[in-house]
Amino acid sequence: MRDLGILMGDTSLNQLVSKLLGVGIPPFFLSLGVTLGGGLLGALGLWLAGRGPQDPAVVGYGIRIWAVAIAIGGTFTALENLERGFSAHALSAIFRDSISIVMAYLGAQSGYWLLNQLAKP
Repeated sequence: MRDLGILMGDTSLNQLVSKLLGVGIPPFFLSLGVTLGGGLLGALGLWLAGRGPQDPAVVGYGIRIWAVAIAIGGTFTALENLERGFSAHALSAIFRDSISIVMAYLGAQSGYWLLNQLAKP
């Protein structure tokens, strides 16, 4: 069996992929969890409060932006870091923060999609 490093090519490519996964995976799953948990528990809370049965997808849709904000560590911190990167022409910082924001958004969208699929009759 061949070594995985030979199949993947250059070790610097492996390090780059490892860094990208390290930056992108936590925000993805954080926003996915916030959207799923918030949608399900929010719908349960609305039902317990007497507002009738609620669709978890509708509740999840409303909290997607908050899921992204939570996943990137607060709205202003990540945006300030992105702005500092533009000011200092630090492409690696800009790329890292952009990956984090995009992956957090994709996680929130994935959570919303899963809630839609679960709520279908």
